[in-house]
Amino acid sequence: MQAFGEKTQSLEEARHWRETLARVVRERGMEIALPAATIGMVILFSVFSEVFLTAQNFRNIGVAAAALAAVAFGQTFVILTAGLDLSVGSTVALVSVVLAFVMREYGIAPGIVAALICGACVGLVNGLIITRLRVSPFIATLAMLSVTAGLALNLAGGVPIPGLPSSFGQLAYRSILGIPMPVLIAAVTLVLAELALRYTRFGRHVCAVGGNEEAARLSGIRVERIRIAAYAFCGLTAAVGAIILTARVSSGQPTLGATLPLESIAAVVLGGVSLAGGRGSAINVAFGVAFISILANGLNLLNVSSYTQMMIIGMSLIAAVALDQAGMRRKSGH
Repeated sequence: MQAFGEKTQSLEEARHWRETLARVVRERGMEIALPAATIGMVILFSVFSEVFLTAQNFRNIGVAAAALAAVAFGQTFVILTAGLDLSVGSTVALVSVVLAFVMREYGIAPGIVAALICGACVGLVNGLIITRLRVSPFIATLAMLSVTAGLALNLAGGVPIPGLPSSFGQLAYRSILGIPMPVLIAAVTLVLAELALRYTRFGRHVCAVGGNEEAARLSGIRVERIRIAAYAFCGLTAAVGAIILTARVSSGQPTLGATLPLESIAAVVLGGVSLAGGRGSAINVAFGVAFISILANGLNLLNVSSYTQMMIIGMSLIAAVALDQAGMRRKSGH
């Protein structure tokens, strides 16, 4: 009888652990799958390319990922409010042009300040259009994409702007303690974004607005101000990405950042941030950036065309959104 009781208890414990594991997989499927997929990619590319596991190649991956990371961390705040910013790519282009003009005339420091102000202003305008004019984030930022892209091309005359200080161009290739400067800049942006989300009232309000706007409004949160601030922050981090990319090419480029809207949204969603808003973390978005950057680097080493890479990233985004929507349906019981 005692043996029967012990066997029954063992079965109950096994069932409990199975149910716990299944619940964890359902709730944190993306958070588990993304690191596993990234590790799998590293192993796969290591087998097919002798260059992949070299220190220089990982340095290249970090430098290439830095601008995307900066943009994606800002995009995280917008998506957490249940919004979207499709204008980040053209914002990068406009900031690059403004940065080049100001830096060429007045020096590096004024150029960087002007770049950050320009990016924040574009985000601020996005936020005002969405909150004051009641235009949907998709339409507002899609229109802003066209406006800022046209403005960048007009200001630059459709051609690159040369003549930047050589010391600024070296920013993309300098290292501190062996870590490239662009990677350090992206890391600082990550730390600030994560601290803001976890430990500030602004971060908590961003998640509250995305989680349940009406409840947030009733609890006294100024929803419109939070949305505006989120878009302004997204514009600011887009400016950081523009500074990194402009330093890499050593000129103002009016067509810079064309792929960043897709890549930044893909990185955020792959990082487990819900498109419905209210749930996510900048740390997990960093894994999304790593996934996309390692994928692009490995495919380049295997001589896969950039057009095919865009297709793969697009399919990854579809898969991530499908998983996110399936998770939401399970939680709602439908």
